[in-house]
Amino acid sequence: MKTLTLSLALISALLCANAAHASGTYSDNYQPPPEKFPDDDRASKVNHKKYELGKKIFVGSAKLEGGGTAEYQLARLKIAQLQLPAKTAKTKDLPALAGKLSVAQLDALEYYVDQRYPKKK
Repeated sequence: MKTLTLSLALISALLCANAAHASGTYSDNYQPPPEKFPDDDRASKVNHKKYELGKKIFVGSAKLEGGGTAEYQLARLKIAQLQLPAKTAKTKDLPALAGKLSVAQLDALEYYVDQRYPKKK
């Protein structure tokens, strides 16, 4: 009888120790993570419709409407091209779109580039 009691006590002690070990750590002073950009409210000011249109044009999945003058668009597209990082500028040729965009599409493309690749301060 004594060995049975001793063995039950030993088994229960081992099981409790195993359960306590598997519960993981506990921190009673939880602090929520800080906001990513506490002072930056750019995300709330983005015109999502214009951004998405500009993104489609940038990627090449939008239907180009045309209608603008190529010389005027070329100047604006060259400025947008200069704003791209070097790695992206190697793969994208924005001035090639000159004359193929409507005024709204050109504005949307410039808006996308401004938001996606902001100018360094």
